[in-house]
Amino acid sequence: MATNLSLTPQMLWYFAAGRGAQEKTFAELKGEFALDLVPTNHYGANSAWLQLSILAHNLMRSSQLHSTLATPKPRSRKPTYSYRIASMRTLRFLLINHAARLARISARKLLRFSSNPATETLYHRVANHLAA
Repeated sequence: MATNLSLTPQMLWYFAAGRGAQEKTFAELKGEFALDLVPTNHYGANSAWLQLSILAHNLMRSSQLHSTLATPKPRSRKPTYSYRIASMRTLRFLLINHAARLARISARKLLRFSSNPATETLYHRVANHLAA
């Protein structure tokens, strides 16, 4: 390994080991935000698809940073991300996918969720931080 940095071999190893942090982001963009496909044969439509996917990814990340869902990571020798940011799949199961029952009450359809204090606390915490 060659470098122009003035690091000891051990610190150079940690520096190089932290460079793979972006691979998780690339995998999430390809899997959860569908950047691994080309939806049409039109350049303009594909460009719009790319921009919308990146915008959705950035919106998901910034909403986590502003709603306290992202927790700070302890400092390490590896230059990785400063926060633990949940993937879109984790957020989908944490915030969106919840068991519910569609009930018909007084000739009206009503979606009824089971009582879950932990989820209610999470929803209130996120709503309060996003409203502030």
